[in-house]
Amino acid sequence: MYSRMETPAKQQPVKVLVLTGSIGHGHIQTANAIRDTAARRFGRQVDVQIVDYLEQVAPHLHGVGSYCFIQFLKMLPSMYGMAFEMTRKDRMLAQMIKRVRFTSLKPLTKLIQDSKPDVIVSTFPAASAAVSKLKEKGVVSVPSITVITDHTDHSFWLYPYTDLYMVGSDNARRMLIAQGIDPKSIEVTGIPVRPPFYETYDKVALREKHGLSQDKMTVLLMGGGCGLMDPSMLENLEYSVPELTEKTQFIIVCGSNEKLRHQLDAWSATTSLSIHVKGYVQDIHELMALSDVMITKSGGVTTAEAMALQLPLIVYKPLPGQEQDNIRYLVHNGLAQCAHNAAHLTYILSELAEHPSLLEKMSERAAEERSKMKGDALALMLELRDQPVHTPVLMKKWLRRTV
Repeated sequence: MYSRMETPAKQQPVKVLVLTGSIGHGHIQTANAIRDTAARRFGRQVDVQIVDYLEQVAPHLHGVGSYCFIQFLKMLPSMYGMAFEMTRKDRMLAQMIKRVRFTSLKPLTKLIQDSKPDVIVSTFPAASAAVSKLKEKGVVSVPSITVITDHTDHSFWLYPYTDLYMVGSDNARRMLIAQGIDPKSIEVTGIPVRPPFYETYDKVALREKHGLSQDKMTVLLMGGGCGLMDPSMLENLEYSVPELTEKTQFIIVCGSNEKLRHQLDAWSATTSLSIHVKGYVQDIHELMALSDVMITKSGGVTTAEAMALQLPLIVYKPLPGQEQDNIRYLVHNGLAQCAHNAAHLTYILSELAEHPSLLEKMSERAAEERSKMKGDALALMLELRDQPVHTPVLMKKWLRRTV
């Protein structure tokens, strides 16, 4: 899919500043995808600089903040979901919170002045907010793009001085329009993923490379980069449907959750299931390409990677908030099935093992959905550098539409 394209007209490299955040892995993965795609297509003609916004503006807090957020999701997911819904629309409560400035804008101002980007891209909501504020103050006049990394319309992504929103689906586009965003400022590009996810792979060769059986249904389990996974679901599979032992092999990716990895390593030595346990994996595209189905949370980037590889999905225990928006999109479009509990997961796996045509149908739907993506994310970023940016008049109109 990717090939060397005609280089941008400018003699000097086009500078793209990508602001991301280390709360969750999806924001960073999207930023890396933009960088890697630019390198593949334009080489040195496009200079992509990735900056962790939180580390830039609050270096003493960003590590603590990321840890606290993950613990909050683990311990109080329902409270997070409630807060998410209360601030979804850009109305009084959300606007009050968005007016509070938790960090200084000076570090970001200096970064932009020093790097002199042609375009600023944000894959993290707080970064979008900061860039919009700087443009409002007249400190920055660079075109700004927000890449929304979930199929959601949450107000914390939406700011009056954003020139272009890149979204993952037509559904997300409709949701943003309902929030008052100008349809001309929204492009359906899909959530950007790294170039290897668009390649074609030989499943037989990959299974041989990774020491896997060619004859068994291969199930990839992922709990996101932080390894949010329920080990009990595997025990339920072993005891509820013994015949899955003969028909199925499991690859479990624990991410950065070393405690979970050690638990599963010990358990895999005693179980009758065919289990392959891995930690944080660099070549995750290979594991996806060799698999028949993936069990995961409904994170936006992970599911976009699966869709690019036409890998069917089973979503298990999605978190409240944006993951609920993602699962609605995935199930409605026939890209995934949702398992409500361990027993339901066992049932779905048994059905898929008995009826491979169900997997083929989901894979075909992924290819169809991918073909609907109308925009080329990187090309749009480069085109926007010569376009006029939003003005205070547009900001006032936007605010009136959303109050």
